[in-house]
Amino acid sequence: MTTRRDMLKWGAVLPALGTGWHGAFAAAPQGLDALVLDTRYPGALDLADASMPVWRFAGDVTPLWTGHLSARWKEPGHVLGGITGSDALFVLETLAEHRGRRVVSRLALDLPRVNGVQAYRWIIAPHHPSVTA
Repeated sequence: MTTRRDMLKWGAVLPALGTGWHGAFAAAPQGLDALVLDTRYPGALDLADASMPVWRFAGDVTPLWTGHLSARWKEPGHVLGGITGSDALFVLETLAEHRGRRVVSRLALDLPRVNGVQAYRWIIAPHHPSVTA
């Protein structure tokens, strides 16, 4: 269920989505609970001073899932933003759907592909079961 807190958080995040990837996450402390960065892509270390949990990985999301997301996504809330390859985003999106969440924003980034994999900036948030994708 969408709460007042969720609406306030989205009020901070949505206006930033049209900016570059640094700009979108500049609003992150007001809108995201955590940030996920795929270190295979340049710039993933540039957000080291974010004032929220920042979880880094290099393509394999298994440690991220078992160490952080599985438990957090069993609880209400928890908006997650990230910059990952399309392969990692596919896995996270599939896991999110099983926990009442979905990708609410997705933007292909103009970064060099790594082994043919496109980088994306995205946000995964809870959604009400009556909302269609």
